[in-house]
Amino acid sequence: MSYRVKLLVVFIALALVTNGISLAFMYRLSSHYLYDGYRAKLLSITVSTAAVLDGDVLQQIQSRADEATPAYAQVRNTLKRIRDTNRRPDTYIKRVFTVIKVKDDPNALIVAVDPEENPETKAHAGEVYRPGTQRMAGIQQPVVEDDFITDEFGTFLRSWAPVRDGSGRIIGAVICESTATWVDLKMRPILLSGLFSMLLAGLLAVPAALVISRKTSAPLIELQSAVKRISAGDFDTPLAVQSKDEFGQVAEAVNAMAHGLKERDRVKSTFARYVSHQVMDSILKSDQGIQLHGDRRRITVLFCDIRGFSTMSETLPPEKVVKLLNDYFESMVEVVFRNNGTLDKFIGDGMMVIFGAPDDDPFQEDHALKTAIEMQQELKRLAERWKPEGINIRSGIGINSGPAVVGNIGSSRRMDYTAIGDTVNLASRLESATKELGVGILVSEYTYMAARGNFRFREMGSIHVKGRTDPVMTYTPEGEGWEVTPATGEVETVIGA
Repeated sequence: MSYRVKLLVVFIALALVTNGISLAFMYRLSSHYLYDGYRAKLLSITVSTAAVLDGDVLQQIQSRADEATPAYAQVRNTLKRIRDTNRRPDTYIKRVFTVIKVKDDPNALIVAVDPEENPETKAHAGEVYRPGTQRMAGIQQPVVEDDFITDEFGTFLRSWAPVRDGSGRIIGAVICESTATWVDLKMRPILLSGLFSMLLAGLLAVPAALVISRKTSAPLIELQSAVKRISAGDFDTPLAVQSKDEFGQVAEAVNAMAHGLKERDRVKSTFARYVSHQVMDSILKSDQGIQLHGDRRRITVLFCDIRGFSTMSETLPPEKVVKLLNDYFESMVEVVFRNNGTLDKFIGDGMMVIFGAPDDDPFQEDHALKTAIEMQQELKRLAERWKPEGINIRSGIGINSGPAVVGNIGSSRRMDYTAIGDTVNLASRLESATKELGVGILVSEYTYMAARGNFRFREMGSIHVKGRTDPVMTYTPEGEGWEVTPATGEVETVIGA
């Protein structure tokens, strides 16, 4: 959002907030006043209705069978007449009905007479009435509830008044339910006038904000344009310094920043061709420079190798071999970087990848397995492309997790960021064992234990590897896109699988 727009928004917001507070205060007072008047009117109607009802007649109605009696008809006609009389623009009674006490349970209520014509909302004599928070003990005197009640039939206000028999004993109550429409209609003109006032204040704030913002936003717009060009990689278009005030100082700082970014971008682009982007970022962020040292940490190591590459390279021109390798590594490295892997090195036609260094990765095992699976899938797409040339590529991937020494290893004149230790050696041995076991991906038990909750595996049994006394249990992830070649026991990418 531009500075001009922000200033415009501030002016409009200030006007709207000020008027909004006034409107809310006025609306609240008016609503409270009208609401209290509405409650008083409803209570008056309820009390008047209770006064004209004969409690002795009402007490005769106990079940649905009594709806055919003259007593039921007498009470129903009285309630209906009162209801229809009070359905006016200023007051609208939705329902008027009576309830009576249950003889065996004085705290329970049943419906006596309901003059409602709609069979879907009509209550019949003898039905249990569940009033919610109001109980029979609470209607020793007329009561109107404090809040509107909302149910499947709408929003209404409810009022109670006791009905007495000839001896003055309370035998039931008349209940009136009135809609909230009257209050809403009365409040609508107040609300509309307040909204119009807010809109007018916002419109008056617009020209004032435009005049002020136009004078102050021109330098910012030019600065914004320069920063956008720099963010797009254009470091060769300097910002004109037209004043000595704060805007001029900012312009000089932006020009200096563009020059520094240009140099940094050139160094970074060159550096990125020789090391992985994680290692490069770690070096660029370091305040201590490059030092020969290593840290012991848990990592996951992935080795990947092309099967039969030596034999294939003998039958292809050198230029073709180089292009094939470059295409292969281009795709594989993209998969590695996409899954937070650190490319350690290329080893002939293979590669070594580290997960969990230089940056810690609590999901390193999952990322390594996801990388291996996506490598096989990417190799399938490459094989489809190379199929017309008669090139058939197979690959094996070994993955192991555990402690290793990771850091800058070498001399002060030439060093590599790499990992060393038994964890690395075992991953390399597992990659070699993929050919013997006839799988495309082989995982050690240490990686399996950390990732078994997120991947499906097939146990491949324990194997003995060079340099280790104890056997290692191995697993392979189950998935689509690669199959075992029965004749060679190697993993071959299947076209169209």
